[in-house]
Amino acid sequence: MNTGAARRVLVIDDNPINLKITAALTRKAGVLVDTVDSAEDGLAWINGSLPDLIVTDLHLTGMDGLDFTRTIKRNPLWRSIPVILLTADNSIELEVKAQSSGCVCMICKPVDATLFPGVIAGFVGASATATQASLVGDLPIEELRQEFLSSGASECRSLLSDFTASRLFVPELDLVSIRGALHRWAGVGGTLGFSEITRRARSVEDLAEAADPIRREDLRESLFELLHEFTHAVPVERPATAARKEQPPSGVRVATSAAKPNILVVDDDATIRAVIKLSVEAAGFDCRLADHGVLACAMALHSPPSVIILDVNMPRMDGFQVLYTLRNQWSTRRVPVILLSARKAESDIRLAAQLGAIDYLTKPFDVNDLLSRLARVVGPSGQ
Repeated sequence: MNTGAARRVLVIDDNPINLKITAALTRKAGVLVDTVDSAEDGLAWINGSLPDLIVTDLHLTGMDGLDFTRTIKRNPLWRSIPVILLTADNSIELEVKAQSSGCVCMICKPVDATLFPGVIAGFVGASATATQASLVGDLPIEELRQEFLSSGASECRSLLSDFTASRLFVPELDLVSIRGALHRWAGVGGTLGFSEITRRARSVEDLAEAADPIRREDLRESLFELLHEFTHAVPVERPATAARKEQPPSGVRVATSAAKPNILVVDDDATIRAVIKLSVEAAGFDCRLADHGVLACAMALHSPPSVIILDVNMPRMDGFQVLYTLRNQWSTRRVPVILLSARKAESDIRLAAQLGAIDYLTKPFDVNDLLSRLARVVGPSGQ
């Protein structure tokens, strides 16, 4: 592990555009970045120089991101390196696999360009340099957008040209390459401002997964619609903090309502932690404490609490970055979060709501007011 002042992060992705974007956003965390385009090259790189963090895409040519992580965790010299998994697949099944493989976090694409650097900084102890940039800041965004549209249109045309009138259904072999392309487009489109491409690609990907066999004309029509998007798309600056609308799969229980709800209190001020702990325990709740955001993420992901009381101004990962990270995980994205902060600006309160906080309490605060708000979420006295 790198012990010097400069932290190093290894980024792995076999798609050139995705690799450029992820590397650029990672550099905004104030770290040095090395890039490779395969898991095998990643293992070779680590064998020569241990990074402080690894960010890997799930779908890689050859060994995928999960197998790569398992390999890392089996090696005693490497197992302490944290691994973040990036994927356009936001299913709870994948999150369970990611956690069991040893990933510290799974972040769904398209990534939030304004908060992602802060998440990286939190895991390596660096200082994010541009966590409130408009989109990607000094990233050559227009060049990447044009490259994405051009390559997407070209690949669409290539896929369409492979269709022949003599076959009614699409062979499985053809579907493999089509699904791969759709997955890539869905993952990167929204980050570059092409939210409609992400939406359409995900819709067609669902069609390609659901239909067995899939009708050629259905897929052909959908690909023509995507080709139109690639050739006529105008980027829309997606608010990086837009509220997520994904719903968990039917039957999934994200948080349980135990007889005695568990409250996770996160604040770097020991006095505030102690005051809140005494108050909530006296009100009939169980309480756990974390003094920084990275620990809070680990605790919440390992055992989701009933409610999180989260300070905003903290070193390493601030409350907004913690909230963003937790909202990217199926196991914690529905856990109620009450933000606690001395910041009273309307922009901060609006940001909290956009990220999914259920309440925002400003310091100095009244303990009874906090307990009242807590009771509205889980019931009075833990009932």
